[in-house]
Amino acid sequence: MGQMAGDVNADSLVDLGDVLYEVSYLYKNGPPPVFYECGDPNTDCVVDLGDILYLISYLYKRGPDPQIVECGWSEPVNLGTPINTDKDDLSISFSSDWEKLALASNRIGTHGNEDIWYSLWDSATGSWTELQNCGTNVNTVIRDLDPCISPDGRKIYYLAWERPGGYGGWDIWVTTWDSIAGEWGLPENLGPNVNSESTEWSPFISFDSSKLYFHSGRYPGGIFVSEWSGSEWSAPVWLGPNVNMYLNEEDPTVTADGNVLYFVRWIEEEGDVLQRIWVSYWSGTEWGPSFLLPPSINYPGVRASKPWITPDGLKLYFTARSRPGGMGRYDIWVSEKVPIQKGKRFINREYDARHKR
Repeated sequence: MGQMAGDVNADSLVDLGDVLYEVSYLYKNGPPPVFYECGDPNTDCVVDLGDILYLISYLYKRGPDPQIVECGWSEPVNLGTPINTDKDDLSISFSSDWEKLALASNRIGTHGNEDIWYSLWDSATGSWTELQNCGTNVNTVIRDLDPCISPDGRKIYYLAWERPGGYGGWDIWVTTWDSIAGEWGLPENLGPNVNSESTEWSPFISFDSSKLYFHSGRYPGGIFVSEWSGSEWSAPVWLGPNVNMYLNEEDPTVTADGNVLYFVRWIEEEGDVLQRIWVSYWSGTEWGPSFLLPPSINYPGVRASKPWITPDGLKLYFTARSRPGGMGRYDIWVSEKVPIQKGKRFINREYDARHKR
């Protein structure tokens, strides 16, 4: 099946049907564009209201022709101080209002190995405040890892090892900000639907707080998702073989519309086994084939992990180990989604994401 710019529903025509399909996708929970790039006729690397208006202008106002653009990632930028130090800095996430962040680090002041830390945005200085340790309610003398701050900034989901009240090994816990005490409260275990006797790892809370994506070593292994019922987390659902190809996949992060998943897979590369960041697109019924992100993200010979995508899908934060230009062994970097080449052209993907693995 070929790809035609503006042909959102892949019926080989660009007409009102494509406008309605785009509206349904953006505002009615409809399926995503059959070929994602065809839903971006104004070539700004994001599918939004601007693309609907662009198609209407083309169809009824003699506006410019729809275009297809291949989108890539800019050269990553090291976040610098106070985010990165000469220690290990990992797993960053932000609240939806960009007023609060959380990360894991073994910087000076830790209670033992890596701890969970947070920072507040200082609008007066236009910068992040020095990171504060989340305290002994949250952190232990063992490693505490993989924080994901909730969209409202009031909760942090994270990992703790063999904490009393857990289910064995690494479990996922959540701590809530106590505004009266001015501190992060004692964490709660997410319960037996999420946690098991196996390893649970790398929690990501969706931008509407309704879904929790995470890695689990339970059968068959890989990335799962659990939904919040209003009182508890549901039994987790496996994300399928297109994502969980080797059953070692971890570190999920999903755009706000729920249609683009970034995650980490361990693969052999030039005689070494490295963490690499991949992407998969929701087809409307399942997660499609996964694609390896380019070397700008997956720098040759360097581990890339812990991705966190912004709600609009335009910025990707991630952790890299010993990447040139870094400050410590593990640093946090950010890259922006950018057009590679303007102009109408065929997107040559390895395979049709709807039909093949």
